[in-house]
Amino acid sequence: MKYLNKIFPIIIVIFLAIQSFAQTKGDTIVIKPEDLVMKNLRTGNSAYLVFRKKTKQSPSESITLVKIKVESKTHNNKPAFAITQQWDSDGNIAHTAYTVLDAKDFSTLLHDTYWKRLGYSQKFDFEARKVYFDGNVPDADKAKTEQDFNESFNNYNLNWHSDLIIFTLLPYKENRIFKINFFDPGFGKAQEAIYTVTGSNFLTNSAGKKIDCWVIEHKPASVNGYQKFWISKKTKEVLKEEDLFNGIYRYKLKLEVAEEN
Repeated sequence: MKYLNKIFPIIIVIFLAIQSFAQTKGDTIVIKPEDLVMKNLRTGNSAYLVFRKKTKQSPSESITLVKIKVESKTHNNKPAFAITQQWDSDGNIAHTAYTVLDAKDFSTLLHDTYWKRLGYSQKFDFEARKVYFDGNVPDADKAKTEQDFNESFNNYNLNWHSDLIIFTLLPYKENRIFKINFFDPGFGKAQEAIYTVTGSNFLTNSAGKKIDCWVIEHKPASVNGYQKFWISKKTKEVLKEEDLFNGIYRYKLKLEVAEEN
């Protein structure tokens, strides 16, 4: 009997550990089209203020206004959604992107993008499986971009450049882990990215109202840092992003009023 009294608590601990592991494993979702909650998608205009800081207490630097427009449309006779982005910084248009996503599975049909710092444009036609370059692009960069693009068709991918919109569609739950095959055309190979629901938190808006949010975190394997996102439980909008890369903080804050365009 003394032996049973000693061994019984150990059995209980092992059982609880196995149950906890099974629950965690069961809460891991490899995102497929049927997992996206499409009813949460909002069309219309939104805007984010993006800035960097050397520390959380230091002044804001590299301030950028990101304007985003989401609209439904027909693309090559397919129901689709178009996402238009314009990034304004220091009196210049630093970046534009026009992304068309299939309304059925949110896969990318077209991605047309320009970065001022690169000095050229790239247009990715996912239906024709072709890349078009406009500007002076080194041959080695062209070859790498085309190779990454062709390899992206090996799996179902979501467009990483549209992450703020895609995050509104995820099925959130406590301790849930999302595995998402993401591809950012022109910026490397498609890869699996892991986002963990680390809990809930409240943000306070300018009227003093507290907004209950899900918090998800992503830790890139290639750099020392993290990305955190606050998603409103009510509206499913991404309200805040906090990144830490190479010792520099970057923030995105959603503005309550967006410029009409």
